[in-house]
Amino acid sequence: MYKGSVTEEAREVLRAIELIQLGARMPVLEKELTLSRNRLIRLYRELKNASPPKGMLPFSADWYFTWLPNIHASLFYNIYLFLTDRAKCSRLDALTRAYRLYLEHCESAETERVLSFTRAWTLLRFFDGGLLTLSSCTVCSGRFVRHVRDAHKPTACCICVPPARAGMTRAARANRNAQADAAPPASSTRGRAAAALGGLSGTMRETVRDTLAEVTRALDPKRSANRLRLVASAPV
Repeated sequence: MYKGSVTEEAREVLRAIELIQLGARMPVLEKELTLSRNRLIRLYRELKNASPPKGMLPFSADWYFTWLPNIHASLFYNIYLFLTDRAKCSRLDALTRAYRLYLEHCESAETERVLSFTRAWTLLRFFDGGLLTLSSCTVCSGRFVRHVRDAHKPTACCICVPPARAGMTRAARANRNAQADAAPPASSTRGRAAAALGGLSGTMRETVRDTLAEVTRALDPKRSANRLRLVASAPV
């Protein structure tokens, strides 16, 4: 039973409501809040009109290294890092605000949300545990998610150098077929990979790249002018 003050209990209830609305599962709520499990279950049922889903949370970091999840995870974590380092938000406050901003980016770019709230929360746990880190792209200088054991190897991000079969989904294929007459044929492997980015719209790619560059500049104000020009001139 919760034994804190009435005002603090009210704050915890409001935090729980916000987390549930964003898609948090019971293990996340129990880890981040001090309310009892029964209280959290009652809140979840009242808000969702359903019982909380059962099952284990994601436990592998490999999911964040595939091309599209890596782009979305990098976007979210850079926003989160800006809120904690510059805006001085608390961890939980930065988590919820960064995820809302991430959802706004996806909505404005008219692209599918890839990163669930549970995946976003797990991402922070992997960073806190020292399993993941951020590396700078050798092309656009934006920082993206990498495994800590690979951090010393310079490489480009998934936006600048997408894999050959990136975006090979039904929705992406339908989108490419609709624009086949207007788009010129790609002759090289990199050209085919860039043309295959139907799963990530051009607006979304521009938004993600601009956001990563802005966060990088904000967190590192002494970056040289040459690197800034490189970000501005990087091809989309």
